[in-house]
Amino acid sequence: MGTVNGARGHAKRKAVMPAFSSKHVKRMAEVALNKTEAWIKLMVERTTEDEPSFDFNVSEEMVGIVLSALSETAFEYEMSEQEKDVFGKDIELVMTEFIRKTPVFPFRSLLGWFIPERRRAVAAAKSLNALSIKIMKEFRAKETTIEGTIIKLIMESDGAFPTDDEKGAQLLGLLIAGRDTTAHSIAFVLIELAKNPNEQTKLRESLSQISPENWATSEHLHRVLKEGMRLNPVGLSIRETGRDILTSKKELIPKGSLCVMHHLMLFRDPNVFSNPNAFAPSRWEEPTREMMSSFHPFSLGKQNCVGQSLARAEVYGIVARVCSEFELSMGEEGIVDHTLTTKPEGARLRARKVCREVQYPLDGST
Repeated sequence: MGTVNGARGHAKRKAVMPAFSSKHVKRMAEVALNKTEAWIKLMVERTTEDEPSFDFNVSEEMVGIVLSALSETAFEYEMSEQEKDVFGKDIELVMTEFIRKTPVFPFRSLLGWFIPERRRAVAAAKSLNALSIKIMKEFRAKETTIEGTIIKLIMESDGAFPTDDEKGAQLLGLLIAGRDTTAHSIAFVLIELAKNPNEQTKLRESLSQISPENWATSEHLHRVLKEGMRLNPVGLSIRETGRDILTSKKELIPKGSLCVMHHLMLFRDPNVFSNPNAFAPSRWEEPTREMMSSFHPFSLGKQNCVGQSLARAEVYGIVARVCSEFELSMGEEGIVDHTLTTKPEGARLRARKVCREVQYPLDGST
């Protein structure tokens, strides 16, 4: 759906769009915040008077929150901890083999059974397919379902998704995209706040002046999230060309080619963003026209991110909630992995509960 042009791609996109109405986005974001609240409670229980802080793998924890909320709300399926763990490992194997290695070394597809990594990736792909089949089977067995969820729309859209293979592939595509892009965007923003304690303090002070139900209106939060996603864009722009294209260098891109561009090239362009490698939310106080036209983390056009409204709601809510509760500092830097979805691997943060005179309850009452 995200890469195909024409009537077929339009039909798929049209079929799932109702799942991202404001009503459903609100419902799904609320579940994500409830998962965040449960995680915060669990983390606080790990602290003691002698050890009032704790460290955590920021990417793994955010993936756990987002994946739990997404599978429950969008697919009406509760993933076990084991399933979430296997799901993540399977994705890594599949992406590494079929996105990073095989396109560069096509012979791998011919000699696959002689290459252990290839065999493991094929097994992982089968495991992911089995999960999609299980999700569809459990959905069909339900006596009552929720109107307008992603899975319900896909399962009932035989025109856009005529076979179970197509239904399953779309379910997996949305599950992977919704998990990775949102969770790693949150992780990168939290890492930047941990690296920049002054910015973190400014954000916390801004949030303290607003009840939680209105946190999304915080201009400072908007600037922090924009800057975090500019500095560390997690997604790629992947498009299938609808016609032959001749580049400025007279190079032919044939019709049907997949074109890939990382947003990092745009978002750190020194001709547009001064000091492009610095985390500076203040740059968004008075952005130039060039900055605004260059910054589109969810892409543009007919093939932009179909779930961007949900992603924004979750990023805004989770970052604000975690930052309001904890003072964050860097533990281990880890590395940045650019396999399809850019993510912080092995990065660990240290968190200490914030002491506040006023604590707004989640329902926004005072």
